[in-house]
Amino acid sequence: MTTKEAPVAQQHDSDDWRSEFQPAELAALRERIPTAIQRSQDRSARAQAAYDDPDGDQDVYGAGMARGVQKELRTLLSDLPTYREAKVPTTRRMLTFVGNTLIFAQRVGKQMPRNVRRVRLSYLPDSRRELLSKTSNVKYSDPGLFDISDVLEGDQPASLEDALSHVELAVPRTTLFVPYYSSTPQGVGTVYFAPARLNGRYLEFADPERLTYERTPSSVDAPHTMLKPVAGFNGSERPRISVKLRQRRSEQEGN
Repeated sequence: MTTKEAPVAQQHDSDDWRSEFQPAELAALRERIPTAIQRSQDRSARAQAAYDDPDGDQDVYGAGMARGVQKELRTLLSDLPTYREAKVPTTRRMLTFVGNTLIFAQRVGKQMPRNVRRVRLSYLPDSRRELLSKTSNVKYSDPGLFDISDVLEGDQPASLEDALSHVELAVPRTTLFVPYYSSTPQGVGTVYFAPARLNGRYLEFADPERLTYERTPSSVDAPHTMLKPVAGFNGSERPRISVKLRQRRSEQEGN
């Protein structure tokens, strides 16, 4: 008597969130997510002077990053075959989809928390809570991170079906994937990417993958103009006045 054993490789693949994407899609996400964040950081860090936003926005740094990263992502991912986007009615927010995933970037602040698998959201309006709740990850988990059975438990707001009617919750269910990062006007910190679920005011991530920004020749900054060093307060050249002119001025002041 023989018994059938489940193929180990297939079981592993089905539990790995990376199987959600085609190889070309996954490679594009790994490369372009950090690039989008870097581009937005560069724009929003100089927002007051020369933000150069495609829509003419000149947001302060935090808002500039939140909106700018998503705009850059849409531009960089738009050539993927399964890419699509949808506008949230009555708002300016555009949602970005790749296949059956919602790509929703999130800045976590100046520094990445020590526990990179659980991040607290400082700002969470009802509409965003509804969106993140409806798309929360129920497919992938790490042992001991959280139980799938309680994914959508907790305080749920009133339904916003009209605003979120474009989110496809039929099979296959749309799954929330979050690129999350730390940054300041001086630079981008750590970047992670993972499926996420909303738990209260926290986003919890399954098996987050760290992404790195790779500089390419086109992304290298233009050389800075070298300024001539100043020798000191009295070190610069001063116009010289002739002796006769100084004497004449002294006589005039004496009179």
